[in-house]
Amino acid sequence: ANQRRHCIAMFTTNNTSIMDSLCLHGGDTCDAGNPFDINSTSINSTLLLLCSYPAWVAMLILSASFIIFANSVIKHNQDLRKKINSQQWFLIQMLMHPVIVGGTVYMANITGNEWWGLLGLPFIFNFGAEPMDFTKLPPRVLLIFQLFAYVHHAGPLLACLSCFSIQNNSQFALANSLLYAHAWSLHTLGALDYMKVLRKQKFFWIYMVQALFSTAFWWSSLRKGLEEVTLSAVFPLLVGPIFQYGGRWGLYEDIRYC
Repeated sequence: ANQRRHCIAMFTTNNTSIMDSLCLHGGDTCDAGNPFDINSTSINSTLLLLCSYPAWVAMLILSASFIIFANSVIKHNQDLRKKINSQQWFLIQMLMHPVIVGGTVYMANITGNEWWGLLGLPFIFNFGAEPMDFTKLPPRVLLIFQLFAYVHHAGPLLACLSCFSIQNNSQFALANSLLYAHAWSLHTLGALDYMKVLRKQKFFWIYMVQALFSTAFWWSSLRKGLEEVTLSAVFPLLVGPIFQYGGRWGLYEDIRYC
């Protein structure tokens, strides 16, 4: 009675639905009347687990692809990196980071659809062409820098996952999206500074005041969104921000090389 069953519904071409169940429980009988013993199958439990979280797997694969591209191609071809970084579309996507990142977090949280994270992922990784010259970093520093950079990138992706957010809660979805939009607006300031439109240091206090209000709104929404405020309930919601801000703070020690 306590066994969990995973059933796959198959449909005929004449729109008549037929429940052709694949029942994964040892020693029982499926619809076809044949005994099905999970121990006699070649189905791997790990594969089944991964198939249960397709959005997670897709994000891991795409993230790994951009990391490999950045380290195997871009790192060794600075002319290609500079060419990509100077493209108008690349500068526009940098300027739009707050909207793109905040927007995907909001849509993932409000709809409960984790696939929204996959939509924002290429922009989060800057399509593998990070706007910095990694060759200027000593090997030890480069390893640490990249570790924290990718931890920082993981923040908004984790926020899109159901287990690290309050799903279908409009206020928390808004607060969560504003928190990440604020964090990634630093890229907008950096891009405008690079384009010599403004000096980002002049916006330091404006940025910090904005951080104060967005963080306060996030905590208020978290408290209202939870039925019970306990460590076990709050900690999963902190995972994304910990990765986001922990990763960013880890960059500051070595940012002087860039």
